[in-house]
Amino acid sequence: MRICLYSEKTLPGLGGQGCVVDRLARGFQDEGHAVVVLAPRGRRWTRGDDARLPYPTVRHPRFRSTRWLLSWYRWWLGALYRRVQFDVLHCHSVHPTGYIAARCAALHDVPVVISSHGGDMDDWSPLYRKPGLMPHYRQALERADALVAPSEFIETRLREWCGGQTRIERIGHGVDLSRYATVATRPADLDPRIVPGNYFLYLGRVVWRKGVDLLIEAFRRVAGQHDVRLVIAGEGTGHPAMKAAVAQMPCADRVILLPWTEGNAKTWLFQNAICNVVPSRYSEAFGLTVLESLAAGRPVIATAVPGLRELIEPGRNGIFVAPESVEDLAGALRNAIARPGWIDQMGRQARETVQTFTWDKTIQRHLVLFDELANRRSRRAIHEFAAPFRRRRLTSLPAVNGLADWSDEMKAS
Repeated sequence: MRICLYSEKTLPGLGGQGCVVDRLARGFQDEGHAVVVLAPRGRRWTRGDDARLPYPTVRHPRFRSTRWLLSWYRWWLGALYRRVQFDVLHCHSVHPTGYIAARCAALHDVPVVISSHGGDMDDWSPLYRKPGLMPHYRQALERADALVAPSEFIETRLREWCGGQTRIERIGHGVDLSRYATVATRPADLDPRIVPGNYFLYLGRVVWRKGVDLLIEAFRRVAGQHDVRLVIAGEGTGHPAMKAAVAQMPCADRVILLPWTEGNAKTWLFQNAICNVVPSRYSEAFGLTVLESLAAGRPVIATAVPGLRELIEPGRNGIFVAPESVEDLAGALRNAIARPGWIDQMGRQARETVQTFTWDKTIQRHLVLFDELANRRSRRAIHEFAAPFRRRRLTSLPAVNGLADWSDEMKAS
């Protein structure tokens, strides 16, 4: 099967969506399917070397407007389809990528699956509240052959919009259980102030909705009474304000700021923390870092918001606090410090609660859905519709590492 993943966020950009797209692309490819990723060009500080990825990636210009210019991007999507003839298009947002697919006439007979990662479906989202975009949402949902929701919260929002007219599949994200079950080695360049079992961890984007400022204030109230550290590993638009707030703290030396962390260093940080802290102000589509922390055998302190309530069982693998409550968050930190035996017990139970969340299961469920939708379409109709476009020679589509060989191989098959 030939699969195109279309996402406005990909690696090396920050956030869970890029990680999910990368893991799915690798998984589909490992299962013997041909994969191509379509995405906007990243900003200068997030651009990476696409040639290092194991799957071909096509880039089009960055989105300049989420309201007036999106129809223009259908050209890149249509051009890519005419070039490689993918069997299924998997869009990783209702808006903008799902809307662009809905406006692309070249995809008339191509099954379209839309996954929402939360940023386009929650009331807090500036995109969701932007005037004039509701018709775009409706057009995308009406065009989709199936919708994928990673959590009950997202499924509920999608059902509110599509009214039961579109098929919805609940497919959660996965986690590499074997990776987090294996003891990681301490990174040689890690700050020596980070001592196993003596720090709380926040790993994620540093933006207002993630509540990092709440965590810093809660830690300030605790640090004067206990010899612990707070490690914040992440970047984002709120990073300058966060650094300024930390600098003004009397215990600033106990807050350790790290850049976005991946690989062995990320695994070690999760495995050796007292707790992972997720102080989100609003809902989370799924909470990928929650899964990673639980798989590493460490409980989670989190706000009781939609998306997180589905993963955390209070007293068994984590602690809930009220959203926006610095007082509750500080109390949870104190409780974790005062009861290390209880925290370790929850850590042991945490691994048990994530045994069903594997990438293998996630990938297989997607492939079953894709195969069913692709088989439902008449292959003859697809080829008859696409034939006139194949005769046009596309010279303006940018060269992509590995895509030419991939395309030739697929046509030969």
